[in-house]
Amino acid sequence: MDDYRELKESIDQIELVDAHAHNIVALDSSFPFIGTFSEATGDALSFAPHSLSFKRNLREVAQLYGTQVSLEAIEEHRQTSGLHSFTSKCFQEARISALLIDDGLKLDKKHDIAWHKDFVPFVGRVLRIETLAEQILDEESPPDASSWNLDSFTKAFVERLNSLVPEVVALKTIAAYRSGLDIDTRVSEQVAEKGLAEVLQAGKPVRIGNKGLIDYILTRSLEVAERCDLPLQIHTGFGDRDLDLRLANPLHLRTLLEDKRFAKCRIVLLHASYPFSKEASFLSSVYPQVYLDFGLAVPKLSVHGMVSSVKELLDLASTKKVMFSTDGYASPETYYLGAKKAREVIFLVLREACASGDFSLKEAIDAAKDIFSRNAIGFYKLDIGTDSSSRISLKSEIKEPDVQEDSSSFVRIIWVDTSGQQRCRAVQAQRFNKSVKKNGVGLTRAAMGMPSCTDAPAEETKLTGVGEIRLVPDLSTKRTIPWTKQESMVLADMLVKPGEAWEYCPRETLRRVTKVLKDEFDLVMNAGFENEFYLLKNVVRDGEEEYVPFDFGPYSSTSSFDAASPIFHEIVPALESLNIELNSFMLKPGKVSLKYLWDTPLHQTLPTILFTHVKL
Repeated sequence: MDDYRELKESIDQIELVDAHAHNIVALDSSFPFIGTFSEATGDALSFAPHSLSFKRNLREVAQLYGTQVSLEAIEEHRQTSGLHSFTSKCFQEARISALLIDDGLKLDKKHDIAWHKDFVPFVGRVLRIETLAEQILDEESPPDASSWNLDSFTKAFVERLNSLVPEVVALKTIAAYRSGLDIDTRVSEQVAEKGLAEVLQAGKPVRIGNKGLIDYILTRSLEVAERCDLPLQIHTGFGDRDLDLRLANPLHLRTLLEDKRFAKCRIVLLHASYPFSKEASFLSSVYPQVYLDFGLAVPKLSVHGMVSSVKELLDLASTKKVMFSTDGYASPETYYLGAKKAREVIFLVLREACASGDFSLKEAIDAAKDIFSRNAIGFYKLDIGTDSSSRISLKSEIKEPDVQEDSSSFVRIIWVDTSGQQRCRAVQAQRFNKSVKKNGVGLTRAAMGMPSCTDAPAEETKLTGVGEIRLVPDLSTKRTIPWTKQESMVLADMLVKPGEAWEYCPRETLRRVTKVLKDEFDLVMNAGFENEFYLLKNVVRDGEEEYVPFDFGPYSSTSSFDAASPIFHEIVPALESLNIELNSFMLKPGKVSLKYLWDTPLHQTLPTILFTHVKL
C-alpha cells in the first residue's frame, strides 16, 4: 500500500465532475428510501437487502451518519436531521464540484435543478429527448388546432429543442428502454408517421414506445446535436425491469455509429454498458466519437463486479475517453456512495495497472485526473477550471481546511454553551485525522451548565461532572484560523451515542426549530449581523502608558477610514478566508462596525457566523 500512497492521496484529493445524475426528492416523496440501494421494484425489492451491494452500501451510509446499520436507523436520522443537513453532508464528503442532471426521470416531489446549486458550485442540465417529445404531445396543440401529424410534431419538436440548446450541456436518449439500441437513422417518414398515430391513439399521458417514432426522434435530435455541438448521452446496459436487456447491448448502435452525418457528434455510453462492458470498450477504441461512463455500475454492483467492469472498459478504451458519474437519484446518499466507491474502485484498478506494468505511477495519477474530472470538462465543454486540486471558484464554494497532518498543528473543536460563550477542546492534527474527526472527544456534561461568571455548573441545571457526551466534529465547518495558520477550528455536535444528539446540543436544537418553521409554516430563518469593536492605540502621558481610541473623528469620517485602512487590509482577507463576505464596514468615533448579511438558512450559516472572530 505504501508504494501506492501517492496514487491513493491523489485520487482522494480530486474534485469530481459528476457527468450524469438525476434530481433529489423531498423527504415526503413517495419514493421509497430502500430504492437508494437497488434498481429492483415491486416484489423483487424485498430480496434486495440480501444482495452484496445492498449490504455494503447500507453499512457505508450508516457509518457516514454514525447510526446503527439498518434502514430504520438511517431513515430516523434523515427525518431528524432534515434534507438540507444530510444532503450537505453527503456532498461535502463526496467532494463533487460539478454536477450534470438529467431531469427527465419521473420522481415524486423532485427538486428542480436550481435547488441542487446549494450543494454544488456548478450544476448543468441534460435534456432527455423522449421526455421533451412526450411533453409536447401532452401539453401542446398543433399550430392549426387540428390533430398532430408528423410535420407539425417535427416542427414543434425541433423548434423547442433549438430553443433549449443554450440551457443544456447535453442531450440524452433512453431508446434502450423503449425500443432498443438498433437505431435506424434512415427511418422513413411513413414509418414515423404510423408510429406517431399509434402513440396518440393510446391516449394521454403520452408514452412513446414505438420503434419507428423513437428512431425518428433520435435522428432529428442528432441533427440538432451535430449542428449545435452538443454531446449525446445514451443509456446502455442494465437498469430496472422496464428495460429489455437484450436490446441494450451497445453493439446494436453500429448503424448509428457508421452514419457519416453524425461521425463528429460526441456520444457517451452510460452505465459501463454492464454487462456489456467489453463491447463498449471495443466501440470506444474504434470509433473516435464514442466515450464511456461507468456511473450506476459503480456503486450498484458488488466490489468484484465494479472492479471487473471498469477493468473491462479499460481493456481497449483510452483513459482519455472514460468518465466518472454517480448516476445519483432521489436520495443524496446515492451521490455519496457513487463518489466514494468510484475513488476506491479506480484506485484498485490503477494500482493493479501499475503493478502489472501497464502504467507508471505518474501515468496512473494522470489517468485518474482525466477519468474523474478533465475528460468530462472537455467532452461537455464545461466552462469551469481544469485544476482538479481545487474547487470551482464560485460564490457558493466552501473553502477546504488547510491544516497539516502533523503533531505541530492543532484543531480546536468548538461548542457554544448555554451562556453564549464559545469554548473549545484542542487536539493534535495527527490525532484529529486519525480518530477524532470520526469519533469525537469526550466532554463532561457539566460544561453546558456553567454560567459566564464561574467554572462550575449552576445548581438549577442539575448537570454535574458525572458522565460524558461526545463532541463530534462537523467536518463541513472546518476552517483554517487566519491569524494562526498552523491551527484550524471546527464546530461540533453533542452526541450521547452515534447518530443520537444530546438534548442540550444547541446545534441540534437549531436544526429542529428551523425544520419546524420550514415544514409547518414554509418559513426559512435568515440572519444578518453587525459586529462593533473599539480600536485603541498606545500613548504615553506623564510617563505612563495608556490606551485611548485611535481616532476621534465623526461618524463615517473618510479621514478616520484613512487612519484605520491598514488594519482593514488584514481583517477583510482573514474573513474572506473563512468564506465570510462583508456587506459593508464603516467607522464610528473610536469604533469599527462590520456588517454581514446572509441570504441562506440560518442553520447553514451558523458555522460561518461562529467563526466571525477578529484578531487585532
